[in-house]
Amino acid sequence: MKNFCLTGLLLLLAGCRVHTLEDGPYTFTLGEVLRDDCGLASTGGVLSTGTLRTEGNLVSLNLAQPNLRLVGTYRFSLEEMTLDGTLSNFQTTLRGQACLLDTVALHLDTTTLSPTAFEGSMSISYEARTPDACVCKFWFKFSAQRQ
Repeated sequence: MKNFCLTGLLLLLAGCRVHTLEDGPYTFTLGEVLRDDCGLASTGGVLSTGTLRTEGNLVSLNLAQPNLRLVGTYRFSLEEMTLDGTLSNFQTTLRGQACLLDTVALHLDTTTLSPTAFEGSMSISYEARTPDACVCKFWFKFSAQRQ
């Protein structure tokens, strides 16, 4: 019975891992642009602020612009996380043209630098049936600092 209780306690604690990155509001800064079919790099990118929340190995990031919640997980035994989110029927301007997009898919891979900073790369895919000018990809590196 004693071994059973100990095993249960260890399994419970493994799911409640504590990460060094603090929850709260973060400001994003555009870094190296890897691909910009959309003409967004000259506008400073698409991110400004977001709020990070961690529960064990699960993580969410609520972006202010666009208004989107990304969800994901920390990688096993690492201070790295992967997050994804999608939008539908999103209106924006790409390549100087107003676009109503069927889908916008965002993917982030990040590494914790300190308890108040992380960096990584983001890919954003914009999809629309028409016009072709509204179909593009924007991939870049970024850094985020807690406010």
